[in-house]
Order: sequence, then C-alpha cells, then structure tokens
Amino acid sequence: MSELKGIKPEPVSDYRAVLGEGPNWMENKQTLMWIDIEGKQLRFYNPEDGSEEVYELPERAGAAVGHSDDRVVLASESGFAFYDLNTRQLNRIHDPEHREDNRFNDGKCDAAGRFWAGTMSLVGKEEQGAFYRMDGDLTVHRLFGNVSTSNGLGWSPDGTVLYYIDTGTRQVQAFGFDVEKGEIGSARSVVSFEHEEGWPDGMAVDADGDLWIAHYGGGRVSKWDPVAGIKLGEILLPVDNVTCCAFGGADYGDLYITTAADGLSDEQKAQQPLAGALFVCRPGPKGQPAHRFRQTEDAQ
Repeated sequence: MSELKGIKPEPVSDYRAVLGEGPNWMENKQTLMWIDIEGKQLRFYNPEDGSEEVYELPERAGAAVGHSDDRVVLASESGFAFYDLNTRQLNRIHDPEHREDNRFNDGKCDAAGRFWAGTMSLVGKEEQGAFYRMDGDLTVHRLFGNVSTSNGLGWSPDGTVLYYIDTGTRQVQAFGFDVEKGEIGSARSVVSFEHEEGWPDGMAVDADGDLWIAHYGGGRVSKWDPVAGIKLGEILLPVDNVTCCAFGGADYGDLYITTAADGLSDEQKAQQPLAGALFVCRPGPKGQPAHRFRQTEDAQ
C-alpha cells in the first residue's frame, strides 16, 4: 500500500471553510468550483493566478454542477435550483421533500446530463434522507429512501456502474447503470469501512476506474480497486475532517481535496490550522471530466 506514499497536498489559499464540499472542475472556465456549505458560499478557484471568485448564497447548498457559462445548478436546502452567476439570483426548480430538517448534500451529473443528488438530516436523524435524479426536462425522481447521509457518487469510465456512499452504512455501493434510460439496478457492496479510519464521505472515480474516498474524521483520502475491493494507497492530510475530492487541471492530473473545520473543538482547531482549507496535489493517475447538467429545449 505504498502507491501514494510521499504525496503531500498543499492548501491553495488562506481561506478556511466551515464545511468545504462539492469540488467540481469546470472545464469551460478552467477553474475549480466548490462550496462552503455552512458558510453559504459558492467559490471558484483559478489555479493559473491563484484568485478566487466568491458568491454568497441565500441558503446552504450541498452540491453544484455546471450548466452554461453564466449559470450553474444547485442542490440545496430547498431542493434543486438554477443560480445565475451574473445576477447572483437563485431560481428555484423543485423541492421534492418540503421539509426544514433535511438538506441536499453531495451530487453530480451523469454522461447524459442528469443531476443525481441525495439528502440528509439537519438534526442528526438516521435514514431520514433519500436519493434523487433530476432529468433534463426538470422532473425530479426519487430512487430510494432510508438514507442517513447521502454522500459521494461517481460512475465507472464505461458508464455501466454507479458508485454511491451513504456515510452511515460505512459502505460504497455499486449499482448497474443504464445511461440511456437513467436507471439503476440492484446494489452490491464493493468497499467496506469497517476497519478504516473515519467515515466514507465524498468520492471521485479516476480514468482507470479506481475510487478515491475522503475520510471524514480520518484525515486522509484513500484509493480503492472496486473490483477486487482492496485499498491501493492513501494520502494523509494535516486535518481530521476530509470531505470530498475531485480531479481537475488541464490534464485532469490535479487532485483537489476539500476539508472542514466544522465539528472541531477550539483546541482541535488550534491544533489543525489548515482545517477547512482546499488542498491540491498530483497523485499520478488522471481523472474523468465532470459532466454538465443538460436541460432539454422544452423544459420550463
């Protein structure tokens, strides 16, 4: 398990998020879009000059995906919404739950441009969330419920498998996937965190089909072969709460890692001054491009 030994992620700036999440490489802008959920911010980091553009949001957003040059789609406290980067206005699409004690968490688009995202309790209740799909016509479909913390997801390079994490289960599930229909098959467990450090949180799938999993409370990102179910290596970070990761850069060889200060005591924060930072490193493997939300022409 020495594959990633010596890789040292570095913070990209002095900004420390309360709860960093949702890194997503925007190929059209060559920037890294990410979220501070509790800080209610949407952020765009430009690695070319180190600058960062910040958008203040009216509510917590758990995930953001590209849509057009001036608009993204959010999965947030009040459901799915468009966010205009020029006017900085939120245009709500649909809230499938209509409850104040849940919010959307992690989400991504598949190769056909559908937006997949799930919910979690805001008050610590187990199995209160669900997993959803929003199609290009803006209809929202509930795939399954009894989810505790809907988290990392991603697709195999050939698009036939959807990987999914409900953090409370400590498992990565694999579903057979039909990209034409947007349907999932039965689930099977491919990774277990029973003996791992921390909890499985966000996830990326690289171009070779391996899984990169953030360890919340475990201070690392681990790399897994989902076919064999074995850990191939891990990257250690100087903070406990590692939340998500995504590949980016011109060659998709940069691994961006979000972290959180949320949940740490004052003493822990003093011991972890980099908690909440956005980190980057080059681990060797390359990632897959992120897909945008693809809205159909007749969608209102």
